[in-house]
Amino acid sequence: MHRFIRPEYCDGPFFLTLTYMHRSNIFFDEQWNVQTVIDLEWACSQPVEMQLPPYWLTSRSVDGFTDPESIAELDGLLKEYFDIYAEEELAQNGHLYHTPIMRHVWQSGSFWYFQAATIPKGMYLLFSEHVQPLFNKEHYEKSIFDEVFWWYWRVDVKDVVEQKLKDKEKYTADLKRAFGVEEPIAAVDVAIKLEENIGT
Repeated sequence: MHRFIRPEYCDGPFFLTLTYMHRSNIFFDEQWNVQTVIDLEWACSQPVEMQLPPYWLTSRSVDGFTDPESIAELDGLLKEYFDIYAEEELAQNGHLYHTPIMRHVWQSGSFWYFQAATIPKGMYLLFSEHVQPLFNKEHYEKSIFDEVFWWYWRVDVKDVVEQKLKDKEKYTADLKRAFGVEEPIAAVDVAIKLEENIGT
């Protein structure tokens, strides 16, 4: 946490944030003036460091930055975005406040941390591709992290996983009976991997 959240912003300021903001939720007129913003039901107050620059300038999903070229593309667009944002901020407020914070969030890697924390469907890939390598690139390239870290999810994690595997086995058997399937339905790779880990 301390690597990504600076102490001076822990107690604020907090800003109303449109957390589901992307280009398909913004409507413009023919002169590119913003007319309407939709999907406001997810708006909430967040720390200033979570006022993140838009990754969707590249037309990629948040978990679509998996190679140096895509990250370089985003970096170039964000530099341009920061410059324009700074001009607007100076014109409106007479001084810069938000722009330097956004630049720091991007350059420090906090950008990926906050995206992972707020977008569940992209969390694992964002962590693996962008957050974990900041701490240990070797773990990112090996399976040791996945084999060890899951034990620390909770104290009785082994019991929970074993019960989940039993539940899935029962569910699979129930499906077979319901649909008259004779051959067993193959277990998902994740379940097999967890079962192997438990046995070691």
